[in-house]
Amino acid sequence: MMDKLEDATQQTTPTALRRRPGGRSARVRAAAIAATLAELAETGYSALSIESVARRAGVHKTTLYRRWGTREDLVLEAMLDRAGEHISVPNTGSLRKDLFQLAQTAAANAASPEVAAMARAVVAQMPHDSRLAAANRRFWDERLALDGMIVEQAIERGEVPPDTQPGQVIESVLGPIHLRLLLTGEPISPDFLQAIVDVVADGLAQRRAQGLPTSPR
Repeated sequence: MMDKLEDATQQTTPTALRRRPGGRSARVRAAAIAATLAELAETGYSALSIESVARRAGVHKTTLYRRWGTREDLVLEAMLDRAGEHISVPNTGSLRKDLFQLAQTAAANAASPEVAAMARAVVAQMPHDSRLAAANRRFWDERLALDGMIVEQAIERGEVPPDTQPGQVIESVLGPIHLRLLLTGEPISPDFLQAIVDVVADGLAQRRAQGLPTSPR
């Protein structure tokens, strides 16, 4: 099982998280990522530019343009990198426990100043900014594929039926978190996170017990 999990990680882990070039390239990348996240937290997405990131990172702007090309690609890699550092894929042997750990780390990451600034910008500007919308879709495609390994592990254990859709399960857990962060402003407590996970896990367990499909056909 571990061999399969390692293979899946190599296949689904975002390129931004796998590539760790050495030497000067690594230092430039690390400085640019840190500067991008700092700019997001301090000024928000709308004021962020390649030039402002370059100044903060202490590198020439042409270096960043050569590597990333656009502000959106730079922000995408920064957000993927941060999510990769702060949101792990747990494997406790229990779907319920794994989903709760994911919910905890995802909520903490989403509430950070830089991620919250980016999320608010996406909601406000995505309908008017096709590049930002495309970067956002790429981010969530990568994250849902990675987080979906939690469900794939549960399928291997026989904990949920093999037709369970990993992406739908992860969306069901993360959706309420982002609803509170972006729209209602209600607090996100451990009890709230546990309640979300219980609804999802209990629903899957009930469908498994009844022999019902776990996803719409």
